Amino acid sequence: MKKLLIACFAALLVTACSKAPENTVTLQPGTPPDNTAVVRGAVKQLVAACTGLNQYSYDLENWHAIIASNGGNPYNYHTETWGWSKWIEVTVEVRPNARDLPKEWNARGRVLKYDVGGGPQPGIDGKTTLSQLLCGTLPVSNDPQNPDTFLSVPAMKAVDQLK
Repeated sequence: MKKLLIACFAALLVTACSKAPENTVTLQPGTPPDNTAVVRGAVKQLVAACTGLNQYSYDLENWHAIIASNGGNPYNYHTETWGWSKWIEVTVEVRPNARDLPKEWNARGRVLKYDVGGGPQPGIDGKTTLSQLLCGTLPVSNDPQNPDTFLSVPAMKAVDQLK
């Protein structure tokens, strides 16, 4: 009986820990099903490209995604810089009791911010130094005047399928 209980607990633990972020991400209300699939795919690509998000996934929670666009304004930062007319803004929280992150990052309870887009330059925009550090593969900007850095991810071209 004791072995059965241990086996059941282990199975529950593996199930709970294996929830992929793309399956737990919350989207803005009213997101059409076609866009939901695109957003979930983009979050999956984000986690695959950002090795730190994958490595520290157990210390991350509350994944959110919002579809954004330039609203027809060609002078939008995303459009001017990477040619994105639509992109996905992804936020994720670091657990207040995060265990394994370097203490000097001061990450506990903070929010990570990423923009992902397709267009002529598909990829990931890291919005803050902490987001860049936690990604693991993004360049890190220490310039407060220009905190964004970019990681080219060709698979993000799928974001162009947003309606």
